[in-house]
Amino acid sequence: MDGISDAISFIAGFAIGFLGGLLPGLHSNTIISVLASLGFDERALGVMIISLFPAHMISSFIPSIFFGVPEAGTVVAVLPGQRMVQRGEGVKALATVLLSCALSALLSCALFHPSLSIFPPVYEAARPHMKFILLGISIVLLLRTKAPHLSAAVFALSGILGFFSLNSGMPDPFLPLFSGMFAMAAMEGWKKGAAPTQKDLPACSGIMLFAAIGVAIGFAADLVPGVGSPSQMAVFATMLMPMDTPAYLATISSISVSQAVFSLSTSASIGKSRVGATAWLSESMDIGANLSMLLALFVASLALAAGLAYALRLYAAKLASLDFSALRIVLAAYIVAITLIIDGWPGLAVLAISTGLGKLALALGVERTNLMGAIIVPTLMLLFHIFL
Repeated sequence: MDGISDAISFIAGFAIGFLGGLLPGLHSNTIISVLASLGFDERALGVMIISLFPAHMISSFIPSIFFGVPEAGTVVAVLPGQRMVQRGEGVKALATVLLSCALSALLSCALFHPSLSIFPPVYEAARPHMKFILLGISIVLLLRTKAPHLSAAVFALSGILGFFSLNSGMPDPFLPLFSGMFAMAAMEGWKKGAAPTQKDLPACSGIMLFAAIGVAIGFAADLVPGVGSPSQMAVFATMLMPMDTPAYLATISSISVSQAVFSLSTSASIGKSRVGATAWLSESMDIGANLSMLLALFVASLALAAGLAYALRLYAAKLASLDFSALRIVLAAYIVAITLIIDGWPGLAVLAISTGLGKLALALGVERTNLMGAIIVPTLMLLFHIFL
């Protein structure tokens, strides 16, 4: 590191990332884009990004579990996390996520240098068939649902909305998309009264296997466009083996961390990154020439964030004691306000439509993971050269 200035940049990035992750629905890419516009020198911005990203990743699980308001990386964590909160096991859910993140970071680091040699040949072999791989995964995703025809309709409708949103020029199209589909749509069903008192329970045992599965899937996620979000990949993981709620949380959190770590490897080895933070980072510094430093800073920030989140676990658990039927008004107002500030009136239009789609999925009894067509369909259209 470059002495005191790098240390200051690291601390600033960590603080901004951790606090930003506590704000429901606020994506790390949005924060990074704001920082990039403030005129920091390239090295300082790079150090801030690599410390901000893991800190935000860790702290964003807190609102996902206790509020049910996700950002792109934690969408599917909402459902199992909320189930555990309703059983008084919210702290256990958070502890499971934090331990899984730590384990997957260690496993990913152990595999990091071999991955630099593995990614190029695997990517070259898969690239000509990527569109068919993605199409096949999408078909399997739909066929495994209880009502494939209804799932396909929701998948297609969300895909159309996703296509126009992603091509709208909005600074953060994911904010209204996911906040509407997964948060706003579910708020109407929040019952009056608070969740049970949250017990201070340790992380679930036996999650090492699921952390390893998450690392393997995170590795693959950095190769396949369109289905690279941890939320989507966690859904595919359930096809490999049955998972209870803690195992599912362990898997999705491990995918998040491993994908982030391996995105540094793909950026350095094949010049591709499926992770927005790494793409921003590549514009600030030569990732390949600074791999050791970047990996060390990433792990340090993640470890600090996990420790801090665990220390704050009981304070986070108090969120569950709030009356959610009253809280939904505050959260809805917050989501509308932040959408208007970041994405303007087009964002509000997307928020309204995505909320309707989310409610449609709930009314039809369709798994809300099919709403991830908002990302998959536009990617398929791009790969198959379909333009509207």
